[in-house]
Amino acid sequence: MAVENGQSVICVTATRGEAGVQDESRWPAKKLGSIREFELKLALKELGITKHHWLNYNDGHCKDIPEQKATDKLLELIEKYRPNTILTFGPEGLTGHPDHQTISNWVDCATQGKSIQVYHAVEELESYEKFLRNADKKFNIYFNIDKPPVKNIVDCEIGINLDNKILAKKIKALHAMPSQTEALLSNISKENLELMFRCECFVAN
Repeated sequence: MAVENGQSVICVTATRGEAGVQDESRWPAKKLGSIREFELKLALKELGITKHHWLNYNDGHCKDIPEQKATDKLLELIEKYRPNTILTFGPEGLTGHPDHQTISNWVDCATQGKSIQVYHAVEELESYEKFLRNADKKFNIYFNIDKPPVKNIVDCEIGINLDNKILAKKIKALHAMPSQTEALLSNISKENLELMFRCECFVAN
């Protein structure tokens, strides 16, 4: 939506997700990093995002990176692009992934004292209760946490029900990353996928 509104959107990715093997026969561990790099490229193309930066850290090991080193990388990007808004994980990491939690802390450190509004991703209450809770039981979406942060859309600083055009782009982007999403997407009807992924919700840090 921001891209179509003419805003500058920059995606920053900490790792290539190379430790998240789901099907060794199709996406072998030795090649998974390059596979997911290619998949992300396709997903960003679907969303119209042309500015992307890798932090080049190892999947599952962000906590081992010296905080100042990671923060300095983010500060370089902040200095280059001068963002007024950053969307990222909250301190719980959304799924409980320790990398996500660490990234949240890096952003807090990098934006301290700056006039940048940081928003944390949360799940929308109705979508979670109707779809994501059951999907989690089957696919272990929130694999390191009992329950993700959940908010009613009206209680979020950013709460959007995507129109059909943007929603279609979002779902196409998710399909562009099968090594991460195929197990979930192939087991849910198109109608339920649209209901599950229509909302985007963020709360102010």
